Amino acid sequence: MVSGEKFFKENFHMSKNSFDQLFKLVEKDLAPKRNTRPKDGIPPKLKLGLVIEYLASGGLQRHLASCYRVSKQHMGSIIDQVCDAICRALSAYVADPCQESFLDVANGFNSRWNFPNCIGAIDGKHVSIKAPPNAGSIFYNYKGFHSLALMAICDASYRFTYLDVGAYGSEGDCNIFKESKFGTDVLHDRLDFPENATVNGVKLPFFYVADDAFPLCKRIIKPYSKKNLSAEERIFNYRLSRARRCIENAFGLLCSKWACLKKTLYCSPDRAQKIISACCQCWETREYSLKTANSLASMSCTA
Repeated sequence: MVSGEKFFKENFHMSKNSFDQLFKLVEKDLAPKRNTRPKDGIPPKLKLGLVIEYLASGGLQRHLASCYRVSKQHMGSIIDQVCDAICRALSAYVADPCQESFLDVANGFNSRWNFPNCIGAIDGKHVSIKAPPNAGSIFYNYKGFHSLALMAICDASYRFTYLDVGAYGSEGDCNIFKESKFGTDVLHDRLDFPENATVNGVKLPFFYVADDAFPLCKRIIKPYSKKNLSAEERIFNYRLSRARRCIENAFGLLCSKWACLKKTLYCSPDRAQKIISACCQCWETREYSLKTANSLASMSCTA
């Protein structure tokens, strides 16, 4: 049993219990259609296993299709179906930002990183994709490859609290953030932020931490960029850097769990967007997260 669990984790990068919890959430969406003959239908659990193994290994689609005895074309449709099901199931239980959730995140940054009033770390990441035909340079990023951009915010424990997937690789982090609804709400102070809190005798607003690519405003702070910093400014930059590294660590953990994000996605941008979104939604399939989602799903069914 122990060796079986170890083998399962090596292939799917999650425990069997987590897999079963996830399957409960997506089973209905993966069931064969009524007009599909039973002998021709692929069992829902097999579909989920195929896609989770693909996300975890980053292997070639044609290789996994051969291992699971499905055609390459059918493999693509299964990836679409499973990724859509994962995003629908898990995104439904992500709470909207509110004062209570902001305060919880701020307490985490204060206790773990000694940086008060911080309600999240913001950054972007580029995921390599195959250059689409006739797309020109719209997906070509400043790093020298074609990509889709992922914009995210995380808390002090590397859990994502906001995700925006699918921007063109040629767009900068600042533009992606400004053009998103969430970014507009942050920049115009429209969210349900907590009242200013006292830090060292001074009332300060709650804010996100970011690097120099983002605009400086009431709700976004970034490090001092000038030379010859004072001792206080150097300490501030050090503390801010520790807090901001949370989002870099979160991206690192995400790619470590789902190896497909470390490789080039050889598929259409639409499918790549679904793959990236599904990875982000279920990368932290910790027992409490899936159990909470399942309990909420059960409550909604009985209500």
